[in-house]
Amino acid sequence: TLQWETLGKQFVEYEQVAPFLIPEDQQRRLLEFLPLFLKAWEKSAGVIVFPNIQLLASEVSKLLTKEIKRNLNGKPAEEARLALEQLLQQKGEAGDGYLLLKSVYLLSQTDLRTMWNIIGSGLPAALMQCLYLFFTVPLKKTSDDGETSEDDAQTQEMLVKIMLNMYKEEQGVEELLAADKLQSLIIATASLWDQCSHLWKVPTGRVLRTISRAQTKTSIVYLQAADCIKIAVQNLFTLADTLPASDVCEAASIVLCFVKDSYPVSSALLAEFENNDGYQLLLKILLRCEGLQQNEGDPYLDEILDMLTCLTTCGKTELKVSGNIVHPQLPHFDFERTQSSGMTVKNLQPFQVLQSIFQRSNDQHLCGRILAAIGTIWAWDRVNFFLLEWTLQPINQFTDIIHFKPHPVQVQFFRLVESIVLDLSYVPHEILKKVQYLIKENIVPFCTLTALQCLLSM
Repeated sequence: TLQWETLGKQFVEYEQVAPFLIPEDQQRRLLEFLPLFLKAWEKSAGVIVFPNIQLLASEVSKLLTKEIKRNLNGKPAEEARLALEQLLQQKGEAGDGYLLLKSVYLLSQTDLRTMWNIIGSGLPAALMQCLYLFFTVPLKKTSDDGETSEDDAQTQEMLVKIMLNMYKEEQGVEELLAADKLQSLIIATASLWDQCSHLWKVPTGRVLRTISRAQTKTSIVYLQAADCIKIAVQNLFTLADTLPASDVCEAASIVLCFVKDSYPVSSALLAEFENNDGYQLLLKILLRCEGLQQNEGDPYLDEILDMLTCLTTCGKTELKVSGNIVHPQLPHFDFERTQSSGMTVKNLQPFQVLQSIFQRSNDQHLCGRILAAIGTIWAWDRVNFFLLEWTLQPINQFTDIIHFKPHPVQVQFFRLVESIVLDLSYVPHEILKKVQYLIKENIVPFCTLTALQCLLSM
């Protein structure tokens, strides 16, 4: 604490003299102060007890922003990328850029008011420019020095953490738009995925997903004005023909995040996605995922399927189903009681993608995930079963082809059929007739047995 008090006094002195110093001296005094600040932080087990923390954050962030701009100014991409690396990395003795970066990194993890000071410094836009260069301009390494890569990793971790902390705030997202690089970065992920820096793919995805979750009206208008989603979808169509399926999933999932996450604020990006054959793109990508090993590209495949499932609830108008039940039902079934105000299906297009994949693929993982998605949609709101079955008839149609699917998918499917009766208290007569026919035909004995068990368990 004594050390922090001493530091506090030193910083007050800096504050008092700073207005009377020329910028170079002001900068030098601040840079001389930072090693002391970092040492105090290390000695106090990462706890910062500093009264002027917000002003310090503001000063340090402004200086880091200034240094980044100075290093980028007027340089071609590769040269700028190299200059950034030299600025921010620790090469033996910590340089000014590294000191600034590490200080901002620590300050960005303190409290929200301090974070606002960092955001207000111009750093969100500056780091967006950095990220764009790091991602789109892979550097050719001149040596295989292990230490260098460790430095790379440390610098990357700090940069990414600062960005995640800044961009999870709406204010941070609005500030980064000043760099005019967000749409370029999104489009780059959708067009240059195979040519971009391998080391920066996952971090870029993390940062973009964070930005996506904090989208504002301003950022959506900005992306819409640049036709960002339209161009990204067009580029992904090209990538979908050439890249491995897992890579395309990874790139597409980033674009789809912006579509899904923006919907509660504005439907503009979803409309742009839909009007530019976005669903056909996803169908194409997902069908290419047949035969993927479960560990290869799976998180992104699953993410796309999850987002598609969520998009079924994104629509302006409620779908209506009539409550005229023709066939006899269980005594305690009451259709009116199934009506609720939960998450109902309002958009059939994404569901049609899921349905088409099940109909066209025999891949165990894909088919299993789609059945799980249907179960999820039913669980969101009981009425969703009726909304889907009385429009697109997925379960009815799947019954015709279920014997072609792998055994685990058959088991999962018949459990879903069971749940209609057991959980929804509804007897789906047409579906059950088809199940009976399946048993009678006995084309695939395992399927017949599973269907029989399904009927018996009701």
